[in-house]
Amino acid sequence: MLGRHMDEDALNRMHRRATPELMRLRRSTVEHPFGTLKYRIFGHPRLLLRGLSGARAEICTGVMAYNLKRMVNLLGTSRLIQAITTG
Repeated sequence: MLGRHMDEDALNRMHRRATPELMRLRRSTVEHPFGTLKYRIFGHPRLLLRGLSGARAEICTGVMAYNLKRMVNLLGTSRLIQAITTG
């Protein structure tokens, strides 16, 4: 008797949607910021803190630094400060 995974239908739908074009788009939009976080902000490929709460805190801090850096690059320092102070 052959068995089926309980989520096999969802897995099949996911595999149909994962076209090469979409995977290229994902690599350029999602994986690049994560690699930037690991190597440029943290300076190495591993997290320093252990455990889920420590890793979560370290990732959140890195993501916040990455987002602030992006906003400065997109808006400029003066516009960013103005946007933060005016609400």
